[in-house]
Amino acid sequence: MYDDLMKDVQEKMQPAIDVAEVNKKALETLFSLQSEYVTDFVDSSVAQLKALSEVKDAKDAIELQVQFFKNLEVKMTSVAEKELAALTTAKEEISGIVEKSLADIKEMPYVSDFNKFITEATEATTAAITEATAAVKPAPEAKAAPAATTPAPAAKTAATPAAAAPAKKAPAKKAPAKRKPAAPKAAE
Repeated sequence: MYDDLMKDVQEKMQPAIDVAEVNKKALETLFSLQSEYVTDFVDSSVAQLKALSEVKDAKDAIELQVQFFKNLEVKMTSVAEKELAALTTAKEEISGIVEKSLADIKEMPYVSDFNKFITEATEATTAAITEATAAVKPAPEAKAAPAATTPAPAAKTAATPAAAAPAKKAPAKKAPAKRKPAAPKAAE
């Protein structure tokens, strides 16, 4: 039983292990390319300094520098192309692993059952919403009542003294008095 469980776990984890291996291989390739490039750059820079120290004419020094940078550009381009190829290869391998894993997942019975459940639930919900919106009919427009042309008589209420007394006005607030600017103090 334990062996079956371990075998099952190993089978399920195999795509992740494969992706890790692809990443490891790609990183090793990139690291070796960068190491070679840095070593070559340092060696060629030392050689360039030696060559420049032996030159007596400024024109020759400029030509050496131009040639050095052209060589440097060629080497850098070559390394970049190799790195891009390594990354593209890793991407293609990982894409293949992911596609295979997704295909395997679609074939699992519980995934197809879940997809069937989601489809049926969506259809049922859509039908229920359609029925509910069809059952609700807009209310007929109510006709507005004609406006009264005569005012209603005011009712006298003597029962409450507040209603009989006229409303008191709130006291008005006074505006703050303007201040005169302070006179400058004389320097002592």
